Parts: sequence; structure tokens; C-alpha cells
Amino acid sequence: MKTGKASGHQLEQRHDISWGLPYTVFLYIWGTQWVLSSCIGFFGQWQDVELWQQLTVWLALAASLLALMASFRSGTWRQLADQGGKAALPLLMIIGAVSVLQYVQAVDPFFAPLLRSFVLAIGYAQLAIWLGRPLIYMSLWLFLLTSVIAVWYLGFASMLLGGFGGLSMIAVAWLIRSWNQSPKTREVTQ
Repeated sequence: MKTGKASGHQLEQRHDISWGLPYTVFLYIWGTQWVLSSCIGFFGQWQDVELWQQLTVWLALAASLLALMASFRSGTWRQLADQGGKAALPLLMIIGAVSVLQYVQAVDPFFAPLLRSFVLAIGYAQLAIWLGRPLIYMSLWLFLLTSVIAVWYLGFASMLLGGFGGLSMIAVAWLIRSWNQSPKTREVTQ
């Protein structure tokens, strides 16, 4: 629902973002996975941690499946599928393409963290259409951070982008939850 009054270049909008609530659990799960994987990756300079990093992926997949099954039982699956069904296929195709390229070693090991971070930043820019200015700022911050790390600190890409990307997903989940607890009017630049 949009209600608005124009004041200069700003438009006050009240958004019903309750559609985003079912997705917050997945943002928490995968944000935590990214953070844990990057923390474990820090120890990779001293010992082999690939098995532990894969364990975080499998745990996140299991937690996601449990959350999906819980949404079937509670009836939120219909809302989850209605809102995200249109965006799910392209997202799954991107994830699958990066996974296949990584599996066949067609890309440099530094490529995947950069691509994931850029895709996440672009996703935040897309979500900003519904969620407003804070996600534009997060999108720009993550895009610039990824660019700076790609140019000057590429060796730390997996650790830094995984950590900051995961924390940003947790922050977005927290924002969606807090905005749904007390509906607020936020200003969105037009």
C-alpha cells in the first residue's frame, strides 16, 4: 500500500512489507553460513579447512530444508511461493551456474566470492524498490567494498566478503523483522 505526499524530491511512502517475513529465516541461515565459512577460512592459512567449510554449507542446506518444511506445515509456503516464485528460478540458475563453474574449476578461486558479493549487492538494489533507502545504502556499500577488495585486497576476498556479506544478510533480515513489528513511514528518494 502506498500513500504519499510529495515534498520536494522526496515521497513519503508506507509499504506493506509483511511479504518479506517468511524470507528472513533464510537470510539468517545463509548470512550465518557466510560468516562462519569466512571465519573458518581464516584458519585455512595454517591448516586444511575445506571440509569444515563444506560442513557449514550442508548445515545451512539442512536448516533451509527444515525451515521450508516448517513453512509447509504453517501454511506460509503459499505466501513464500507467491512472492518469491517469480524470482526463484533466475536466482537458482545463478547459484547453480557459479557452483558448476567452481566444481569444474573453470574459474579462479577468487572469482566466486566476488561474484556472490556483486550479486548480493545488486539484489539489495532490487529489494530497495520495496524496502527503501537503507537497502540502497547497503547495496552501494557492498558494491564498493567488493570493488575495492577486488582491486587492492584480492587475497582476502573470500574472508572479507563472506564475513561482510553474511553480516549484511543478517542485517537485512533484522530490518525486515523490525519494520514489520512497528510499521513506520520511511522516506524514499524518487
